[in-house]
Amino acid sequence: MTNSSSRYNIYLVRTYMLIIFFLSTQFQMLAQEGEIIDNVQEKTRNELVSGIIEVSPDEATIYEDELLRRLQGNIEKADLYYELGRAFLKQGDNKRSTSYIKKGIPYAQSAKEAKKLINLYILLGNSELGAWHNQEALDAYYKVLEIAQTKKEIEHTVIAIVNPNIAIVRRRMKQFDEALDACNEALAIIDDTRYKNKKDHVNLLTITSEVHLDLQQYDIALKYVDQGLSMSNTLDYKAGLIDLYTKKGAVSFYKENYEDALLYLRTADRIYKESTVKSKTFTININYFIASCYAAQKEYEKAIDQLKQITGISDNDERKNYRRLIDAYELIGASYDTLGDDKNSSYWYRKYGELYKKYQKDKDKVVNKIYKKDTGLLGEQIAKEKRNAIYFLSLLIVVSGICVLILYTYKKKQRTSKQSFDKLLKKVNQLEMSSKKSSKPKEKPREVIIGDQKVTDVLKGLKRLEQQEFFLNTDCSLRSMAKKVKTNATYLSKIINTHKGLSYNDYINSLRIDYAVNRLKNDKKFRSFSIKSIATELGYKSDYSFAKHFKSKTGINPSYYIKRIEEI
Repeated sequence: MTNSSSRYNIYLVRTYMLIIFFLSTQFQMLAQEGEIIDNVQEKTRNELVSGIIEVSPDEATIYEDELLRRLQGNIEKADLYYELGRAFLKQGDNKRSTSYIKKGIPYAQSAKEAKKLINLYILLGNSELGAWHNQEALDAYYKVLEIAQTKKEIEHTVIAIVNPNIAIVRRRMKQFDEALDACNEALAIIDDTRYKNKKDHVNLLTITSEVHLDLQQYDIALKYVDQGLSMSNTLDYKAGLIDLYTKKGAVSFYKENYEDALLYLRTADRIYKESTVKSKTFTININYFIASCYAAQKEYEKAIDQLKQITGISDNDERKNYRRLIDAYELIGASYDTLGDDKNSSYWYRKYGELYKKYQKDKDKVVNKIYKKDTGLLGEQIAKEKRNAIYFLSLLIVVSGICVLILYTYKKKQRTSKQSFDKLLKKVNQLEMSSKKSSKPKEKPREVIIGDQKVTDVLKGLKRLEQQEFFLNTDCSLRSMAKKVKTNATYLSKIINTHKGLSYNDYINSLRIDYAVNRLKNDKKFRSFSIKSIATELGYKSDYSFAKHFKSKTGINPSYYIKRIEEI
C-alpha cells in the first residue's frame, strides 16, 4: 500500500512538473512573439517586404499581417502581392510565388482593375510555367486573353507577351504548328508595342527559333537566333545570350558540324558560369548537346561524364525539363550500351522509360485542356455561322433532294465499313488474347538465316525502339532511326525490307496504326481527342495523312472506328 501511494505521489509530481514546463514554454513563446510583433510595427513598408522574402513562411505571416493592416484599399493590397509573387519567382521559388499571386487576384478583381488583374495572371502563368505545371499555366494565359478582349487598347500588348508562353506549352506537347502560329502572331505585332528590342522581344525570338528547330527548319531557326544574339548583346541580357548560344550550338549539331557546335555550347556554358543566372534548364540543355556531340564522334566516355552533370537532378524536381531529361537518359543508356556496360545501360533505359511515362501522363492532361479550348473557340465560330445560315434557308429545297442520294450512298458505305470494323475488332481481340496466353509471340519461320552480327544488332535495336514507341516521334525519319541503331540509312532500309517485308515508310505507318487501333480501343480519353490531335500524338504532321494510312490498313476511317468503339 505504501509503495503504491509512493508511486502515485511520484506520478503527481512528474505531471505537475510537465505542466509547469509546458506553461513556461508557452509563456516564453508568447513573449517572443510579442517582441517580434513590437519589432515589426516599427519597420517601414520596404523593410517588411524584404522581411517576408528573407524569413521562413511561418514568420512571414506576421510581416504580411502588419502590411495588410497598414494598406488601405484593394489596389494597394493587389500591388503588394504582385510585388511578393514577382520577388519569389525571381528567386526560383515557384511555390511561394504562386501562393502570393493567388492571394492578390481577388483584391484586383474586387477593385475591378483589369490591367492589374492581367499582370497578376501573366505572373501566375509564368510561375506555373517555370514549375512545369503546364495545364495551370495554360489556364492562366487563357484567362489573360479573355480579360484583354474587353480592353482593346491593350490587347495587342498582351498578345505579344502571352503568345510566346502559350507557344512554349504547345511545344512541350509537340504541337509545333500551333506553337509556330502563336509565335508568328506575336512577331507580327511586337514592333508596335513597347517591348520592341527589349528582353521580351529576345524571348519571343528564342521560342520562335526553338519551334523551327523542332520542325527541322535549321536555317530559319538560325536567322532568329542571330537576331536574338544581336539584341541580347546590345541589352547585355545574359539569359538571352546563354539560351541563344545553346540554340546555335544545337543547329550546328543537327547539321553535323560538331566543332562549331562545341564552340557555341562552350560559349553558352562560360557565360552561364560567369553570370548570376541560375537555371537548371540551361544546365540540362548545354550539357545534353555537348554530350551529344561527343557521342556523335564516338567519344562515349566523354559523353557519359558530361551527362552525369545533369542526371543527378531529381525526377521529383518541380522545375525538371521533361523532354531534355528524357533525351539525356536515353543517350547515357545508349552510350553505356555501346561500351558494353549492360548493367548501367539497363538502369538508364529504365529511368528513361519511367520519366517518359510521366511526361506522357502530363502531356495527355494538357493536350486535353488545349483540345477543349480549341473546340470551344470552334463552337463559337459554328454558332456565328448558324446565325448567318438563316438567310440561306431557300437552299434547303435543293439540298433535300441531294440528301436522298447521299443517304443511300452513306448507308451502303456504312454496311461496308461495319464489315471492315467487325473484321478489325476480331483481329485486335485475337491478338490481345494471344498476348495473354504467351509472352513470347510465335514468329513465322524465315527463309533468310541471319548470320551477320551487324544485322542482328540492328534488328535488336529496332525491337528496342518499337518497345520505346520511338515511331510516335515526329522526327522519326529513316536517318534518325539509323543513327539510333548505329548504322546508315541505306543499310537500315534494306534490313527492314528484307526482315520486315516492308518499305521503311510502310513499316513506320504499320506500327503507328497498330498503336492507334489498340489505344483507341482501350483509352477513353484518347478517343475524345480531335482527329488532328490524335494524328499529332502518333507523329503525323497532318490529320489527312493519318486518316489516309488508317483507312489503307484497316479499310475504315478513324472517326468511324472511334464511333463504333464508343457504341460497344
